[in-house]
Amino acid sequence: MIKKFRIQLITILIILIIPIFLIYSYYADVEALDSTKVTINDIRLLEIGLTSCDLKIYITFYNPSGRDISELTAVFDIYIANNYVGKGSLSKVSISPQSSAVKDTTVTIYYANVAAAVVDGIKKGNFDLAIKGTASGNVLFGFLTVSDKFEATKPYP
Repeated sequence: MIKKFRIQLITILIILIIPIFLIYSYYADVEALDSTKVTINDIRLLEIGLTSCDLKIYITFYNPSGRDISELTAVFDIYIANNYVGKGSLSKVSISPQSSAVKDTTVTIYYANVAAAVVDGIKKGNFDLAIKGTASGNVLFGFLTVSDKFEATKPYP
């Protein structure tokens, strides 16, 4: 009788502990993604041509939480002087707890597709660059994906 009671008690404890652990893990992972800060670290004009220019954008992802963030992806729109100039993306960014990761992306901007104010700002080397997008990361041991919006702005130079 006592042995049967122990088996039932252990079974009930296991049934309760596993969901509690999974719920905690899910919310801790989501909190880590939500607290991630995105900033534009640097902007470099690689080449200014007659019809286009190449910009290299260095983006910093900072993880202030105590949990690893793995395989973070980001898709974003790029704006110069509040005018849309293109899209960018980054994939498989991993960030250790309480640290940061810097990733870069190169964007070619064709002058024919943007406003005259943007072209003038690029040629003079004086403009504000902004990115607005969505970062997505895996949670619950990679079984689910959670997304969060972000924005970052930096003046050039």
